[in-house]
Amino acid sequence: MIKKIKIDLIIAVTIFFVLSLAKLYIYKVSKDEYASVIDEDIQHTGELISKEFENIIHSDIARLENLKSRLEFTNGDYFKNWEHDANLLLEQNDSFKFIEWIDSSMIIRSIYPSEENKKALNLDISTLDYRRDDWLKHSKNGTTNITHWLDLKQSGEAFLVDVPVYFDNKFQGTITAGMDFKSNFDRLANHLEDQYVIEFYDDKGLAFYQLNSAIKLNSKTNPVYTKNLTIDSGDNQNWQLNIYPSKKLLLAEGNTIIDVAFVVGIFLAFVVSSLIFFYLQAKKSSRLALQSNETLTKLNHTLEQEKNRAKKASQAKTEFLSNMSHEIRTPLHAIIGFIELLKSESLSPVHKEYVDLMDKSSSNLLSLVNDILDFDKIESGNTELEENIFTPLNKIKKLVDVNQFLFVKKNLYLNTNFNDVSGTTVIGDLNKMLQVINNLLKNALKFTKTGGVTISYSETVIKDQLKLVISIEDTGIGIPKDKLNTIFNRFTQIENSVKKEHEGSGLGLAICKNLVEMMGGDISVESEFEKGTKFTVSFMFKITKDIVQKKNLDLKKSINASDLNVLIVDDNNLNIIVLKKFLQDLGINADTANNGKIALDRFNEKKYQLIFMDIHMPEMDGWEATKYIREVDNEVIIFGLSANVTTEAINKAIESGMNNYLTKPFKKERLYKLLQFHFNNETHVV
Repeated sequence: MIKKIKIDLIIAVTIFFVLSLAKLYIYKVSKDEYASVIDEDIQHTGELISKEFENIIHSDIARLENLKSRLEFTNGDYFKNWEHDANLLLEQNDSFKFIEWIDSSMIIRSIYPSEENKKALNLDISTLDYRRDDWLKHSKNGTTNITHWLDLKQSGEAFLVDVPVYFDNKFQGTITAGMDFKSNFDRLANHLEDQYVIEFYDDKGLAFYQLNSAIKLNSKTNPVYTKNLTIDSGDNQNWQLNIYPSKKLLLAEGNTIIDVAFVVGIFLAFVVSSLIFFYLQAKKSSRLALQSNETLTKLNHTLEQEKNRAKKASQAKTEFLSNMSHEIRTPLHAIIGFIELLKSESLSPVHKEYVDLMDKSSSNLLSLVNDILDFDKIESGNTELEENIFTPLNKIKKLVDVNQFLFVKKNLYLNTNFNDVSGTTVIGDLNKMLQVINNLLKNALKFTKTGGVTISYSETVIKDQLKLVISIEDTGIGIPKDKLNTIFNRFTQIENSVKKEHEGSGLGLAICKNLVEMMGGDISVESEFEKGTKFTVSFMFKITKDIVQKKNLDLKKSINASDLNVLIVDDNNLNIIVLKKFLQDLGINADTANNGKIALDRFNEKKYQLIFMDIHMPEMDGWEATKYIREVDNEVIIFGLSANVTTEAINKAIESGMNNYLTKPFKKERLYKLLQFHFNNETHVV
């Protein structure tokens, strides 16, 4: 009996010993694995948090540096928006406690919010040992300075961030802000659900941000994520970020499960539950990844469809404008051409008046078409600025002289105010400047019935640039107050009753505003309804010492038309008649062809010095015909003829081998200038 008990005891002890060893082994393995998972989670999460915190710091400081960029870009002119933008930044970003301007003499000249920080105004920071040396050092090297964590008394604890500002080739001062980043850090940390403890120290070891320190998880392994964030590499300034697991970390419950499993001995249940737990987690993560990938694929597909739809819509708009321009300009070219021919004839006063009215109507129609095309070019970004050497004062005076008779015809005055103006020569886009001023002047003429218009002109030299300020003030019908804010919008006119009385597309002022802004200028309006309107526009041009070359030419006499063989290629007989008549006035009798194939036959039969080539023709278009001609002759001058004024059409014409491009409708003067350029009779040039 005793022997049997001993055997049973030995078996029991042996089983207990074996089970105990198994339990102890599994417990140790489980503990080691648990520590590894916690550490891996801390490292992974810590890396993500550190990147986000670093992004928050750099992003917030970048907002301050944006103010500096605006001041430097405008050479200090942006100071007028300083208070507005500083207060706006304070409202939008809780990281900023205050923003101040410290000038080059180290005096705080302005600070926002001003009421709470008024005691700091006019403070000389050179008297502050902890500020002076670093501020001066970064002011010299132009880099952003960040102090250590400071107790600022009035504003509490914060970092001081100094951003040096340079313009006019010298240091002007710093934009300085008190920043603590806490609100933006908390916003990110809220998504972590108190699972982690975060501690952030500055380069002096001062803790400026702490989260959940009271619930730090106590563990023998003490897992921690530590990273030094370089804030200022020049000063070797680093902040230390420490991240620990908290007691609320979801994975922390695993430690309790292991302990309970070891005490109770249900190690198999623990193993199974652990496998199931990790399996489900892995499966869930995989499923989420697949769903995200599927959603992203659908979004990319949708974006591609929208991109193609937008591209097709843009192409359709371009083709529509091209076709409409061609269809309107082609008959309009014949109309304007015949009007030009009639104006050179001896007409009775009544018939002359009829021709003038036709000329005005056709010009208005052409202006309407040009407005639509100009606005489309501006919106699509195809408008480019040119560089011309000119004297703005002389050009404005000439523009006034040209328009003077229109005001006389309406019994209106057109006065000018050019007091104390020297007439400086500049480089800029002359045509676009004149387009803006002429549009505003014609607008004033259109809406003024009695009284007249006064043009004021002033020049101000700012370093190597000339600032023009031109105002056009009329005594017209004025603009209601509720329309002033929308007067520069496209297709905007004043009222239905006015629309019926005054013609126009409603695009003129929108084009003016876009052109002025393209040239770096500004346009504004003041108006009192039924009393008058004043438009003020400013331009900035670079001053040049180059002299504007003046040539007095008689265009007809300057063209060498002797022995000039000319071929006109066009499928529109009216256009051929008009162009032939224009050329006959120069003593040129041109041959004609109705399409590209006939033109090639004429070209092979006779040596031509000049070919007018229409673009859109049956059987063979002008582009194709030009390419064939250029294969055998690179000397003949080819002018493209088309009512298509799009950039694509003009570029294609030049690429096909054409020397120049005449857009329909055109007048004699434009034709003669082109001929004078290519066939100049130098003996007539003065």
